[in-house]
Amino acid sequence: MAQLEFKFGEESFNKLFPYFILIDSSLTLKTFGRSLPKIYPELKPGTLFTDAFRVKKPQTTNNSFKEFSSFVGQLVVIESVVDGMVLRGQLESHDGQLLFVGSPWFNSMNEVAERNLTINDFSISDPLLDLLHVLKNLEISAQELKETLITINNQRNELKKANKEIHDIALFPTQNPDPLIRIDFDGNLLKRNPAADVLLEFTHNDEVYNAAAFFKHIIGEIDVEKERYIFEAQSGGKYYSFVCKSLREEKYINIYGRDITEQKETSAELERLSLVASANENGIVFTYPNGEIFWCNDAYTHLTGYDKAFIIGKTPIEIGVCAQTNKSEFSKMLTPFYSGAPFEVELVHGRKDGSYFWSRTKGQPIFDEQGNVKQYFAMIEDISLKKRYDESLEIEKSKYQSIIANMNLGLLEVDLNDVITLSNNSFSEISGYPAGDLIGKKASALLMPFESQQILQSKNEMRLEGITDSYEVKVFNKQGEKRHWLISGAPNYDLNGNLVGSIGIHLDITEQKLQEEQLYILSLIAEKNINAVVISDKDGKLEWANTSFLEMSGFAMEEIVGRKPGELLQGPDTNPDTVAYLKERIKKGLPFNCEIVNYSKSGRKYWVSIQGQALYNKRNEVVKFFAIEEDVTAKKEMEHQREFLMNSLAKSNKELEDYAAIVSHDLKSPLHSIHSLIAWIKEDNDKEFNAQTLQYLGMIENKVEKMDHLIEGILTYAKIDKVEVTLENVSTSEIINNIVNIIHIPTHVNVTIKNELPIIKGDRYRVQQLFQNIISNAVNYIDKPEGVVEVACQNLPKHYLFSIADNGPGIAKENEEKIFKIFQSLGNRDKSTGLGLSIVKKIVDLYQGEIWVESEMGKGTTFFIKLNKS
Repeated sequence: MAQLEFKFGEESFNKLFPYFILIDSSLTLKTFGRSLPKIYPELKPGTLFTDAFRVKKPQTTNNSFKEFSSFVGQLVVIESVVDGMVLRGQLESHDGQLLFVGSPWFNSMNEVAERNLTINDFSISDPLLDLLHVLKNLEISAQELKETLITINNQRNELKKANKEIHDIALFPTQNPDPLIRIDFDGNLLKRNPAADVLLEFTHNDEVYNAAAFFKHIIGEIDVEKERYIFEAQSGGKYYSFVCKSLREEKYINIYGRDITEQKETSAELERLSLVASANENGIVFTYPNGEIFWCNDAYTHLTGYDKAFIIGKTPIEIGVCAQTNKSEFSKMLTPFYSGAPFEVELVHGRKDGSYFWSRTKGQPIFDEQGNVKQYFAMIEDISLKKRYDESLEIEKSKYQSIIANMNLGLLEVDLNDVITLSNNSFSEISGYPAGDLIGKKASALLMPFESQQILQSKNEMRLEGITDSYEVKVFNKQGEKRHWLISGAPNYDLNGNLVGSIGIHLDITEQKLQEEQLYILSLIAEKNINAVVISDKDGKLEWANTSFLEMSGFAMEEIVGRKPGELLQGPDTNPDTVAYLKERIKKGLPFNCEIVNYSKSGRKYWVSIQGQALYNKRNEVVKFFAIEEDVTAKKEMEHQREFLMNSLAKSNKELEDYAAIVSHDLKSPLHSIHSLIAWIKEDNDKEFNAQTLQYLGMIENKVEKMDHLIEGILTYAKIDKVEVTLENVSTSEIINNIVNIIHIPTHVNVTIKNELPIIKGDRYRVQQLFQNIISNAVNYIDKPEGVVEVACQNLPKHYLFSIADNGPGIAKENEEKIFKIFQSLGNRDKSTGLGLSIVKKIVDLYQGEIWVESEMGKGTTFFIKLNKS
């Protein structure tokens, strides 16, 4: 087979790549494609590339020729600085210069039309030609439609309804494979054909929407005043182009969709093929579908050592297989090859001279119009150096990780987003977090309070500028303990010199900071202090005391130095448990806080409150103790007096309770006797007494009974907060139903429970007293022919709110607080003692609740009781 060669003059190159750009090492535009001035009229040879364009992808740092050269072999996206026009393509080295080969990227055909671009401004293989053809056809169709609409418009009024039906029939045939959609001017979906019904999600400008949300979004981009609008979106793994037809009078938009997936894929294939046309230092081969090579570049012959005459007609496997090749790796290449799919494999590749190299082979199918593979091209890259480097890097990395893991200082690496990528054993020790809990987490959020996070943010900004420094921060370890760290931070770079994050060495200086604070406290101790202050050595022997201590103890400075406080100050009443506590804490170097009896030099007994602390050196060794002693003798005497008074008060209360019980018994016994005597007198003289005498005797009975109720109420009132409060589960529904059954309720009064009542924590007897007193009051005072008492409860987040409502006479505003006071009765009931509601108030107060009343004269009263849930 004859050897193929490709040669291009500038004219022929323009036909293939009408938007190419040639840049020299000073970034000056040497020449460019013939079509480029149509979209950038100001462009002239000699212009600096960076004055005309900016590189959007890959990300740039210094815009130098060297940096641009590193982009060779990658997808490059550039943008005009004038109007933001985007070109996508490839940078390739060409005779010491850089050649950009690409094409413009349009989001709609409107952009093509606005720049007056024609078919001749594109390469024949450019997929945008298809879009231009579509545009031309649409223009012709639009003209024909315009003429048709003129005719239809004359009959519009008569045929408007029928026209809409015709539109629906034409737009939404069930057998149409293209999606057809109708929305109103607010983006609401009105109608879809079956092909559109299956499109459940749409991706547009890298955002994903469900169908309803998508058309709500896209209506914001559509100009409903314009007749046509085109947009593209993805759905169900396919690309679609949608043409929008705005029907302003009907106030809806018809949307015609077309599957352009194949066109998109073809465009991508053509873009990849354009890379092959330029020089490439890697080996390039073209093969037929059976794998036979029909073309290769010079780099491939150089890599393999074979000439083109030998290579043409062979398969890449025949050329590259050798004894060192792993045959099982072939399947990674052959399976996708024969299924018409791209592939990428790394294999040992043989040479003609018997040597071999590590290769990375990337293959790409080329399809014909029917979608069948017509050719394959592959790029073979020599990665031997990289393989050797990777192996050595793994060895070095293993050594590096071993060193890091076992170093004494805590080491942490984070990426540019503050996410932890590496930590060592020492860091786990000081933070309390095992490495598994750290990797992938944000360091600041995991360890630092807000103020430290702000410090860290400023340090991360410094790392971006390559600055190294040390700083102190407050942190929390895993146990929630506040610690103080010294961090030495530095930028972290990859092997290519790119900043990838930062690395920090961490030292826990909590104890040192504590010692600094302690030393600061000691500097204050040197000044006059109203409390006694002493400093001792690590064994507890006194080294110094302030004036207050000397005055309190009666000793001189020379008498205390070198002696332990216990030898000087402890006496017969000193608690041995307190002494043992002090010795144990001092032995372990721990803080201590206690009260102890001391004796002065003259024998005066006094109480002191002692707070002490050990001081440490940098090796975390106890070097001294200091303590502050406060004379609390007066306080202790007051506590003794208070204890004596409380005991006396408790004794008095007990005596009063006993007295109340005795008085109650002694008062109630004669009352019962009087009541019995009156009953006997009435019984024996029933026919002899006149009506007035019987009335007087009845009044005496009522007064005796009222006196009995009064004594019982006083005794109950006195005992409410004296008896121990017990808490049990009490069903308020059961309590109130029992009350209704045991109290006298006139036939014209009805007591009802409006809703479900809760089970509360309380004392059953007191809860019954509370509700019985209120319900009894309500029943007794109702003055209507039909009386109503309603009990209800609201279940609030932290409380139960009970209400007892009646339709009685009501309570005046000025009396709403008065009714809860002892011996206050607003009615003229004979048996009213004025104690019922005061007992209720005392029970509610006992349970730390609230009670209040709302009333309207003549209409009724509602008592509200709020009780805590716990």
